[in-house]
Amino acid sequence: MRNSLFIYLFFAFSLMLCQHSVAQPSDNRYASRQLLLRDEGLSKLNYIDLAHPEKNYFIAIPAGRDMQLVGQGRVMLGTGKGYEERAIKTGDKVAELTTYDGTVAARRLRNGHTVLAGLNWQGKKGIVLIELDQNQAVQRTINYPDFNYVRLIRETTEGTFLITANDRVFEGKPDGSIMWQATLTKQAKAQHAWQAQRLGNGQTLVSGGYSANFQRFDKKGVFVDSISGPPVVNPHFYAGFQVLANGNWVVANWQGHGADHGASGTQILEYTPAGKLVWSWKQDPDKQSSIQGVLVLDGLDISRPHVDDAQGRMVPY
Repeated sequence: MRNSLFIYLFFAFSLMLCQHSVAQPSDNRYASRQLLLRDEGLSKLNYIDLAHPEKNYFIAIPAGRDMQLVGQGRVMLGTGKGYEERAIKTGDKVAELTTYDGTVAARRLRNGHTVLAGLNWQGKKGIVLIELDQNQAVQRTINYPDFNYVRLIRETTEGTFLITANDRVFEGKPDGSIMWQATLTKQAKAQHAWQAQRLGNGQTLVSGGYSANFQRFDKKGVFVDSISGPPVVNPHFYAGFQVLANGNWVVANWQGHGADHGASGTQILEYTPAGKLVWSWKQDPDKQSSIQGVLVLDGLDISRPHVDDAQGRMVPY
């Protein structure tokens, strides 16, 4: 009887640990983390300082997708009409573009221009990218007509674009040609794949949306492996992610549309490339619903714009 009680208490305690951050509170790498979160369920931008919660804010923003550090202490948020720029420390809106109704995502390029993505847009069929200069003048329009879905864009170091398109991810050239593509592993429903990053070994990492996992593909577009779980975090929809300086991946585990998902799952997860969950952060159900995007600000110079390097990591330029 005593042994049975011991086993029961052991597993109960283990489960309790799994429901909280994997990192120990004394580990300052995690205890002092600063996060920018895009809560799609409540349409809010969240700033979370784990060491100084008095600095946290939860500010209403338009619906849209993606986040990027664009310098001068600002974050750019894609909206349905273009983008907004917000001051990271306060959440105040400092710039916006609202003249491109139908925008799906926005991304700042290395040349300082902004690319907007849309679908069956601007008089063209399929995926359409519009590149705007600093004066909002159109510099080029890129069209990938053979796709019927689009989510996020990532510029590679070669000047091509990695684009997620439901159950596919592809690399497109500025001339509209396709130089690489892969198909996500089959699932019971449409994946709505979210984001893709090219890694240093030539593989491409994709957050698989409703696949509820990361998927990796080799240089030929062949599936390599997937990473998810454990079940206690309730994997539901893997959305925006960031490759950290140490090579780990932090992802938003989105839980559904609307305002009533704050108690569902653990929505910020950090994995090693080997698939080990090394840290997680549980959202406050009274303040958050369903987190779609995450940026870990630790060690980043927010005064400078950031893009992705050849390892897939965010670096200043």
